[in-house]
Amino acid sequence: MSREAERRPLARPLAVLMSTLLAAGSLLLGQATPAHAAVALTASGSSWAYPAIDQWRQDVGPQGIQIDFSAVGSARGRQEWSIGQNDFTASDVPFRTKIDTGASEEVLRSGGGGVENPVYGYSYVPITAGGTALMYNLKIGGKQVRDLRLSPQTIMDIFTSKITNWNDPKVTADYGRTLPNLPITPVIRSDGSGATAQFTRWMSHTFPAQWEEYCKSVNKVSCGEFTEFFPPSGRMTAQNGSDTVAGYIKASSGDGTIGYDEYAFAKRSDWPVVKVLNPAGYYVLPTAPNVAIALTAAKIRGVDDNTSPDDPNYLQQNLDEVYTNSDARSYPLSSYSYLVVPRANSLKALPRFSNDKGGALSKFLSYVLCQGQGEADDLGYSPIPRGLVRGGLLQAQHIPGNASPVDPNTLSNCNNPTFNAAGRLTILDSAPQPSACDAKGQPLDCKIVDGKPSTGGAGSSGGSSGGAAATGGGAAAGGTAASGGAAATGGGAAATGSTGTTGNKAGTGKTGNTQTPGSTGAGGAAAGGAAAGGAAATGGAAATGGTGEVAPGDPAAAADPNGAPAEGEAAAEDVVDPQTGQVVARGRGGAATEVAANVVEVGGRPEDWTLSTLTALELLAVVIVPPLLGRRLLRRRANNGGRS
Repeated sequence: MSREAERRPLARPLAVLMSTLLAAGSLLLGQATPAHAAVALTASGSSWAYPAIDQWRQDVGPQGIQIDFSAVGSARGRQEWSIGQNDFTASDVPFRTKIDTGASEEVLRSGGGGVENPVYGYSYVPITAGGTALMYNLKIGGKQVRDLRLSPQTIMDIFTSKITNWNDPKVTADYGRTLPNLPITPVIRSDGSGATAQFTRWMSHTFPAQWEEYCKSVNKVSCGEFTEFFPPSGRMTAQNGSDTVAGYIKASSGDGTIGYDEYAFAKRSDWPVVKVLNPAGYYVLPTAPNVAIALTAAKIRGVDDNTSPDDPNYLQQNLDEVYTNSDARSYPLSSYSYLVVPRANSLKALPRFSNDKGGALSKFLSYVLCQGQGEADDLGYSPIPRGLVRGGLLQAQHIPGNASPVDPNTLSNCNNPTFNAAGRLTILDSAPQPSACDAKGQPLDCKIVDGKPSTGGAGSSGGSSGGAAATGGGAAAGGTAASGGAAATGGGAAATGSTGTTGNKAGTGKTGNTQTPGSTGAGGAAAGGAAAGGAAATGGAAATGGTGEVAPGDPAAAADPNGAPAEGEAAAEDVVDPQTGQVVARGRGGAATEVAANVVEVGGRPEDWTLSTLTALELLAVVIVPPLLGRRLLRRRANNGGRS
């Protein structure tokens, strides 16, 4: 036997052993967690705040913080936390100190809507601000209406079943055009909801007598200052969860619906929301700057008064002056959302909550209140001011096992990109003024000429010649209006030929060449068809909802993210939020698609595990198969008398 043959029996087992070790090492490497030991936290609560919480929990995954959050609504989230089921909860309103009389008898019998007396120590930590938006689904001549504007009184009448059809004269007066003869279907929440609480609180403070009358007509009792359980009447339909409300409205069968939801659910799918008339007399959207401006009027316990951090209601909000804020940019339905977290005090300790969990939770809060605020605008929210950031970090210090790396007194190590050097929210300084065409009483065909609102002559239903282009449609320089709408159907030809290239967006200081489409309005320049021969304004994209084309040199006009694409628009064109410059949809030339979410590495890294496993199998194959194949060939040659 040759020396090589003598070595083969020893070499092969060694090769197999090495490949096995390599495979095991690869598998272990693939399954390795980040440099931090993984800690799992369970939580539930607000679906209003869910899009933000979901993004932030993914962001901290590489730190070994694994959060399982269920968006079950604020009321149920507080209930689950109160019985020790979760490590923290998210709620848009505080614990209930009296019976929620807005709840039905069935809800009360099932244990919902009652007084909440938490036995475990807790703190409220504000995490984000946002606007409760009014999503809707309306079409004229098969084209989606994207520029609806309504006054608070009309909204109140719709959600108390006083206005039941979209062609109601009050709707027409607000919008500036008659909508179809179509029943209104208000979409409300079926579960105990912080969104319902914020919406009904605005209703009760803005129209107290009407809200009181409505509640008593439905529930036979007063609903108080607010309720988490909207009293249904008429054609109202109730859905469970913010995402379900949004899905119901956006469905092909949702024509005629309108419902309240956090703006994030509309923004991420480029769905239109109502421009609400504010106390200053302007129709505004729930964008991040408008929400931040509104909340400068909020009164926060412990920030705007001497409430002690040890007070159970420390950092709770009073929104009375938000509803009456006279700033032209203010969005009235603005509020904060909170986490309820464990607190070491005289109350009982939360069961199964450990110092390790406390360390992970405090690190999560530090991320949310600092670096995470930089994502608020993109997610459809608004960042919270410095006073609330500091207050939230003070509360984190009382979490058992606190390991926050941020000093709440100096905010050192708080990498919050939303503050300037003076600690002020930069969004407050860059918030654009609304267009003069968004002022109450301005017609839908309004446009800015020489800095002043002007109409181009596009008149009443049926259209007129020589008028302006389709409402809200910002045309490129030299673009002319489409002519010849079908006047009888109200579904006439829509907008101008092409959208302009955006330059400086009002108030943002950003430049770029991403096109921002204007709106096709409600099916033409006036209901009934686009006016013929009207040359479109040159320059930037216009704001919809009655703003018309924005002429060059109008620095005060804020563009409208609700704008729909013009006819002839390139299929690969991006859609951006004109106020923020953020891409909100891809390829608007065809069916709009949502922007893909950022890829975030999370604990466990299953993609690495899969690749490592495949690599190990390849190594096994390379090392084991050739010797086995060679051995088989040698045996075959021996059986054939040495012939190959």
